Amino acid sequence: MISPTIITELPGKLDQLVQGFSLMVPELLILGSIIFAIVMELFLHGKSAKTGTSWRYFSTQLVLFLAVALAFQRMTNQLQGYASFHFFLVNAGSNAINLLLIAFGLLILVVSQIQSKHYTLEEQIGFLSILAGSLLAGISNHWLSIFLSIELMSLGTYLLVAIRKDVEGARASLPYVLFGLGSSAIFLYGISLIYGLSGTLFVNSPAFSRALSTADPMLVGLSLSLLSIALLFKMSWAPLHPWSPDVIETLPASWMSWISIAPKIAVTWVGIRILHFIPFSLASYISILAILTLIIGNLGALRQTNTKRLLAYSSIAHGGFMAIVWLFPAKEATQSLLFYGITYGLSTILVFFMTESKDGKYQKDDMGRWHQYANSNPMNALLILIGFIALIGLPPAGTFLAKITYFSLLWEKYQLAHQSTILFLLVTAVLTTAISLFYYLKIPFYMYLKKSQPDQIADQMASQNTLVWAIIAAGIIFCFLAPNMVLNFWKI
Repeated sequence: MISPTIITELPGKLDQLVQGFSLMVPELLILGSIIFAIVMELFLHGKSAKTGTSWRYFSTQLVLFLAVALAFQRMTNQLQGYASFHFFLVNAGSNAINLLLIAFGLLILVVSQIQSKHYTLEEQIGFLSILAGSLLAGISNHWLSIFLSIELMSLGTYLLVAIRKDVEGARASLPYVLFGLGSSAIFLYGISLIYGLSGTLFVNSPAFSRALSTADPMLVGLSLSLLSIALLFKMSWAPLHPWSPDVIETLPASWMSWISIAPKIAVTWVGIRILHFIPFSLASYISILAILTLIIGNLGALRQTNTKRLLAYSSIAHGGFMAIVWLFPAKEATQSLLFYGITYGLSTILVFFMTESKDGKYQKDDMGRWHQYANSNPMNALLILIGFIALIGLPPAGTFLAKITYFSLLWEKYQLAHQSTILFLLVTAVLTTAISLFYYLKIPFYMYLKKSQPDQIADQMASQNTLVWAIIAAGIIFCFLAPNMVLNFWKI
C-alpha cells in the first residue's frame, strides 16, 4: 500500500525533477527526437527505401537545426545553473561544447545527404544516441548521470558498428561490444567505491574532494583507475585502443568521422570538469598515458597501406593529443579543446569523406587507387591535400595554431611543475607530429608524384561534390587566418 506521505511529497519531488529543464532544452530536444524517430518509423513501414531515407534526413536535420539555434541562444545569453536534483550543471563551457557537437552532427548529416548515402532507422537511432549521450555527459554533475550518458553514447556506437553484417563487420563489432560492456561494468564498480569513500556521487561536492584527500591512497587510486577505464576506452587511449582500427575501417565515412569526433570531444570535456575537483595532481599519469597513445597511434599509422586503417590509427593519435588539455587550467583547457575540436572535426570530415572509395570494398593495400589521382581530379586532390595538411598541423590550417597553443601551454605547465614526464610529453608530441608527416603525405605522394602503371588507374572516389569540400577546407583555413574571431565566438 502506498504511504500517504509519499503521495503528499510527490508533487514537490516532480517539481525538483523538472527544475532547471529550461536550461536543457537542446539536450531534451535531441532525446525526444529518438522517441519521435521510433514512432515515425511506424508510418514509414512499407515505404520505399528512398522515401524513408528522405524523411529521416528531413526530420533529423530539422531537429538539429532547432537544437543549434537553441544552443546558440543559450550560449549567447550565458545561461547557467543546475537542473534535476543538481544531477546536471549547465555552464559557459558546456554551452560552447554542446553547441559545437550539435553543429558537427548537423554538418555530417547534411554532407551525408549530399553524398546520397542511405540513412536507415538503425543509423538514425545510433547517430542520435551518440549525440544525446555526448551532450548529457557534457552537463552531468553526478557520477550516475555520467555513467548513463556514456552508456547511451556507447549504445549508439554499438548500433552503428553492428550495421555491417559481413565477416569483417562481425569481426570488428563483437570484440568492441564485449570490451565496451566490460569497461562499463568496471566503471560502475569504480562509482560504487567512490560512493563508499565519500558518501556522495556529486562531482562538485566538497565531500568528494575531501574523501579523495583523506581516504586510504590505495583505495583512492583503485577507484580513480576504475573510473578512468571507461573514459579512456571511449577516447581510444592506449592501452584501451585495440578496438578502434578494426571498428573504424568497417564503417562508412559518415559514421567513421562521427565516432572519431563526438565521443572524443565529449569525454575530453568530461575529463576537464572532473579533474579540477580532484585535490591532487594526476599530471604524471596523464602524461605517461598520453605519451603511450601518441607513440602507438602514430607508429601504427606509419605502417598502414589501407587508407581507412591509416586514418583509424591517426584518430587514436589525435585522441591522445586532444586530451592533453587535462593538464591545463580549466579556462585555457576549454578554449584549447574548442579550437582544436573545430579544426580537427572539420579536417576529419573532409578527409574521411573524400578518401572513401565508391564501392566501399575493403582492400588490404589500396594505395594503388591513388596513382596520379591529381591528373584526373586536380581540385579534389588539392582539397584532400589541404585536409591532410590540417591533420598534420601545418599552416595554412587552423590545426597549426591549435597545436602551437598545446605546445606553449605544455611548456608553461613544465615551467610551473618541473615534472620530467610533462617535458617528455612535450618532446613526444613534437616528434610524433613530425612522424605524422610521413604517413599523412603518403597519399598526396601517390596522387602527385607516383608514376602509375597501365593497370593502375585512379578510381573515382565517392566524393564528387567539390563545392562542399571547398567550403569545409575554407573553414579550416579561416581558423588559421582569424583565430581570435573563432575563440571570441564561444564566449568562454
